[in-house]
Amino acid sequence: MKLLKSLGAMLLAAGLGYGGPVEAMPAGNAPQADGGLVIQVRGCHGDPQRHFVPQFGRTEWHVHRRPDCRPIRVRPPVQVRDCHREVRRHFLPRYGNVPHRHVGPNCRVRVYSRFDPLRPRPPSCIQIGPIRYCEY
Repeated sequence: MKLLKSLGAMLLAAGLGYGGPVEAMPAGNAPQADGGLVIQVRGCHGDPQRHFVPQFGRTEWHVHRRPDCRPIRVRPPVQVRDCHREVRRHFLPRYGNVPHRHVGPNCRVRVYSRFDPLRPRPPSCIQIGPIRYCEY
């Protein structure tokens, strides 16, 4: 404990003894007050985002036009389907975080569950680390 106190005292003394000038960091992309009472927090973004826009009075998909940062309504971006054929483990809304793959033209989900030695072994099995998963 004495070591920590003495180390802290030495660091404090070294910091006070420096006495160099202190300069302000440049603001960069920090929000700027524009003479009004409201300072923009979210920033101007060129990619479509959905959040509350005070000018619209509600949550909207929008982008901001440069240089005045005026919000412009846009359509929601098209969701790209993740239709992978190999087995991956990630979150699926109806199933949770499960190992699965997608099959067919409609990308149906085929969930892989842990290998059960008491059940007949199906032809489609994979090994992830020490655990074997099969499509039952």
